[in-house]
Amino acid sequence: MFIISKEAMHSVMSLREKISNTGKREECLAELENMIRIKESHLARAEWSSCCSNICNLRSQIDNELQMLQNTFEVLKREDSTQAASLLEDYIDSLQKNYSPEPEHW
Repeated sequence: MFIISKEAMHSVMSLREKISNTGKREECLAELENMIRIKESHLARAEWSSCCSNICNLRSQIDNELQMLQNTFEVLKREDSTQAASLLEDYIDSLQKNYSPEPEHW
């Protein structure tokens, strides 16, 4: 299981609240683009460490998350906020399944 920061989880939850609001579509698209860039960076780092093999299926996990975010972005871009919200819920479910919150004492 991986660890997720409170800020990262808060960002996703905030996006979930805004994604159905058509007036905030451009803001949501920008947030999704930023999340995609971050995941792409994580994926590149995971691939650079290939000398250590694929510890805990890190690359495949990040790639799956990246695909979920890209799908959400594309659907929202087509102005289907209901489907985008559903895809984002799937992403949140995946985060909750595969990540634990960062410890309080950090």
